[in-house]
Amino acid sequence: MSKQKQKIGFTVACVNEFAKHHHLSAQEAFRYLFRFQGIAFLKENYEIEHTLDFGTILEDLRILCRRNGGML
Repeated sequence: MSKQKQKIGFTVACVNEFAKHHHLSAQEAFRYLFRFQGIAFLKENYEIEHTLDFGTILEDLRILCRRNGGML
């Protein structure tokens, strides 16, 4: 599998886990993460984030999005 496909799969998995954790649809979670820079964070930090468990990734996303104005 190509690196790009791995990154896409990882991002999709993170969005789905974020959606489940916050009781959102996948579309709502994606919009939130995109708006508050979570998607960009996952893309920029793939090499480290993909080695972590989802609990840690979700906490990283929560902190980042809050810093950027998110309220979840």
